Amino acid sequence: MNVVRSALVISLLLSPLAQADSAYETLQFALREQQITNDLREKCQLPPSLSDEALRQTFLNDKNDKAPLIAAAQALKNNDNSAYRERMAQVVCPPQAG
Repeated sequence: MNVVRSALVISLLLSPLAQADSAYETLQFALREQQITNDLREKCQLPPSLSDEALRQTFLNDKNDKAPLIAAAQALKNNDNSAYRERMAQVVCPPQAG
């Protein structure tokens, strides 16, 4: 019984730490996503009227851009700026973009 109680107490004590770590990871993901979105908007000279979500879907729905974008996101996560720039250079702007 003491083992179960100890395990429960430990899990309750560590739960806020796990939640804090999860919140931090969520924030990091959002910041990386926003950086990619901003870089795509700048690279392709997309109008501000195009929402971030519409922009992301435009690129992720394109079979040729999806793989470089996923690789760019992974490079950004790994703090590999050189690989990030290389992958972003592989992304092709949509025809309506400048």
